[in-house]
Amino acid sequence: MSTSRCLALRPRAPALLLLAAFLSLPSVLLAAQGQGAVSGTVTDELSGVALSAVRVDVRDQDGSVAGSAVTGTSGSYRIEGVPAGEYSVRFTSPGWRTVTVEGQTVVAGQATSVSAAMSEHVFNLNPLTVTASKTEEKTLDAPAAVEVIRRADIEGRPTTTIGDHVRDKPGVDVINTGVQGSYTVIRGFNNIFSGTALTMTDNRIARVPSLRANVAHLNPTTNMDLDKIEVVLGPGSALYGPNAANGVIHTITKSPIDYPGASFAVGGGLRQQKDGAGAGGLAVTGSSKPLFHTEGRIAVAPSDKFGFKVSGQYFSGTEFAFRDQVEVQAQTGAMACVQANLAISSPACAPFTNGLNLTEPADQLIFQQSVRNAAKGRDDRLRRYSFDARADFRPGPSTAVVLSGGRNSALNSVDLTGLGAGQVINWTYSYLQGRVTSGDLFAQVFWNRNDNKETYLVRNGRPLIDKSSLLVGQLQHSTTVGESHRLIYGADYLRTAPDTEGTINGQNEAIDLVTEFGGYAQWEWDLSSKWDFVTAFRVDKNSELEAPVFSPRAALVFKPDLSTSLRATFNRAFSTPTTTNMFLDISGGTVPITGTPWSYDIRATGSRNVGHIYRRQGGIPMHMSPFNGLLGGSDRDFLPTTTEQLWRTATALAVVSNRSLQPLLDAIPAPSASDVGIIPLLLDLEVATGAAPPPGCVAAPFCTLVDLQNLADVAPLKPTINNTFEVGYKGLVSDRVLIGVNGWWSHISDYTSALRLVSPNLFLNGQDVAAYLARHFRNFVGVAFPDAATADSAATALATSLARVPLGTVTPESVGGTTSAMAYVYENLGSVDVIGAEIGADISLSEAINISAAFSWVDKNQFSSSGPGGEMIPLNAPTLKGSAGFAYRNDDAGINGGVRLRLQNGFPANSGVYVGDVKGYGTADLALGVRLPGFEDLWFQLDVQNVLGSSYQTFVGAPELGRMILARMRWDFNPF
Repeated sequence: MSTSRCLALRPRAPALLLLAAFLSLPSVLLAAQGQGAVSGTVTDELSGVALSAVRVDVRDQDGSVAGSAVTGTSGSYRIEGVPAGEYSVRFTSPGWRTVTVEGQTVVAGQATSVSAAMSEHVFNLNPLTVTASKTEEKTLDAPAAVEVIRRADIEGRPTTTIGDHVRDKPGVDVINTGVQGSYTVIRGFNNIFSGTALTMTDNRIARVPSLRANVAHLNPTTNMDLDKIEVVLGPGSALYGPNAANGVIHTITKSPIDYPGASFAVGGGLRQQKDGAGAGGLAVTGSSKPLFHTEGRIAVAPSDKFGFKVSGQYFSGTEFAFRDQVEVQAQTGAMACVQANLAISSPACAPFTNGLNLTEPADQLIFQQSVRNAAKGRDDRLRRYSFDARADFRPGPSTAVVLSGGRNSALNSVDLTGLGAGQVINWTYSYLQGRVTSGDLFAQVFWNRNDNKETYLVRNGRPLIDKSSLLVGQLQHSTTVGESHRLIYGADYLRTAPDTEGTINGQNEAIDLVTEFGGYAQWEWDLSSKWDFVTAFRVDKNSELEAPVFSPRAALVFKPDLSTSLRATFNRAFSTPTTTNMFLDISGGTVPITGTPWSYDIRATGSRNVGHIYRRQGGIPMHMSPFNGLLGGSDRDFLPTTTEQLWRTATALAVVSNRSLQPLLDAIPAPSASDVGIIPLLLDLEVATGAAPPPGCVAAPFCTLVDLQNLADVAPLKPTINNTFEVGYKGLVSDRVLIGVNGWWSHISDYTSALRLVSPNLFLNGQDVAAYLARHFRNFVGVAFPDAATADSAATALATSLARVPLGTVTPESVGGTTSAMAYVYENLGSVDVIGAEIGADISLSEAINISAAFSWVDKNQFSSSGPGGEMIPLNAPTLKGSAGFAYRNDDAGINGGVRLRLQNGFPANSGVYVGDVKGYGTADLALGVRLPGFEDLWFQLDVQNVLGSSYQTFVGAPELGRMILARMRWDFNPF
């Protein structure tokens, strides 16, 4: 060292000596008092992960506790003031096996190092979770209600999709649409084609791009590759951003480094269905149809720094049968159009030209495809295959790089949408993902994409091309400040690029790109060994919404001991309108007008960021009429909604039906509004079932009377905001019983509806028409009628006929198509308040026997919104449901199995074209697994859903389900 360097240090020497003396003071004092210290770290024996909240007791030879501490987030602890002597050190934590280290000597003035590695119980009631706080923690410590489906439970049960594993958890609602179809949400407000719950796989959004629907069978992940599934009940936007307002379902796959080896399974089964018919459907003949499913996984790890895996599956079978009468009518009409050689001018082909500009070659092709598709109808065959690949790199103890990709091809299936069943043909869903973890830094980029051009709506054959994609970039970092504070912060970028070639987004195809950017920060404060406080704040900006959205979060967690936690939380979460909500523009079929060759186009239209505006004259919304061609106009003309206009339309239609009426009707002047009234009706039943409304229909559910003068424009869509207060308890009793209780209240504002009709049809008041005609017909007694009685009778008959015809439809200007349309749109319906509760219990009677139970309650199944119209918002889920399970697992003896029971009450359903009531039902399931004698890793596994074979339906428009049997041989081994 140079002289100058030494001179530079000399002035600091007294300060350094003083600091050293200060730091050594505790040791000097301890030595003077004959005391020492015990310190160390606690880790998970399997993964090496640091374990927090472990109690450490230093015990002397008579068992008295000389000192205690609880490990912090780093897994470390330190106990001061331990008298010199011989001790044992005991490590305890609920759900983990107790570790005791004997014969530890504490020397006065010194710190004795004692560390431990702990292993979990076979039935782990307090597993680690990473989803609730985006950081690893025990479920008892999480500031939210978390349910974990463990690897052993997943491996022991064959299922058609990974979604089947979560349906028995508290707070989870499932619409099961068949052998493999399901829509899963959390705490109600389900819908056909729903995506309200954020579903993820390995931190990647796993919804269908653009459409934002959770279609379980499109996920490439196989059951064999699953490590666990985590379900977070309640809002999660503060950390996960938009569209986590109803909770998170996170599937986590196995790392090839941690789980090398190979697994293969091959099996099959039956789906059995009784004779019957679902609501709104026609009779079906019951039958038994075979199922086939094979899957496999191979993982290679040459070292603890690199691993590679690939997994895949193939599934085939036959869907539960369902005959939709609207589909049958469309198929009959399409076959008639085919017999007419697809002639556009043929009346048989008219229903398939609605909404198309047939001067355009592209629309001519869509017309031809629609007719051919509708003529084929529904195909109940099910076929799909998928593969998934992943490479893990761990160059250092705190650094990991994961590259993965997968592809799922749904070769054939039937999936329900808000416009009816969709016949899925060769729908491919692919993804690529890269993620990096380095210390406290996490970054990832992933890309999801659809590739499909053969799928179609069964009700009208209209093709559904979707080549949309989702690109996401995410960055997160965390840091600790002292022993008590931790800060997590990050940013997300999402780019949704719909590409439907005009088949789904129609006139909006060129303006449907959406970008979202958000940032967040979460602060975790260990107030004491018993109190934790968590707060978070997030802001997001959507390119289609004017204002940014703010999502705060706060949670207070009280842990009176290591086995009990109580929490009080507030979350403000949100869901932005989907690209479907914003940009949809498609014909959902036609509604034939009874007794005429005319029909209305059912037009599903997104609300964009401008909403929908009615064109008005004199303050009254104007209308379109498919009969306007009889008056020399177009059926896309906006016409004044007056008695005079509708009379002209009605009499023109009457003359077409009966030419002899023309002289008589030409001689009658058009009535005024005081003579004949107008009845505007929303024809819910007509759209739902294809049937004509009953005569004189003026009330829901068949139809709803509308006040035209107060018919409001449809406002631009806003994000749906969910403010939720929740209290919860989770406790372990003697390492054998886990009980969780949640109570919550949600205030949901600007609730986004499913597709709903906003175009009232216009009818003339039949009684007024009869009186008006009779008054004028009597002027022709002796000319056209022999007497007054005959004139009155003729007036009544004609009035009855004219009053049954919907003469026009009040349609917003923004609704597309080329014909008179009945518009279905998305709306914000005001706000509602919802109260609910869940109870869950896991009881480990022994290492082999486990009992589980769950119960969920919501206060209503329909909610009157605070909007101007007080619209009813359906829960579309049961208000009461419960489940119970008994499981036995003894791997040493080579046998496991169990029984699952589910029960729920009925509820009114209203989603798109599906309206009606769902009856309550109960089911019992059976599972069995047996290891073949003489084979260590070869198992026969059986799962029987609905053992008793009773028929039940989970939603209107879904088939009645029966018994489903799945059996397989599973082989797990490690040849490497």
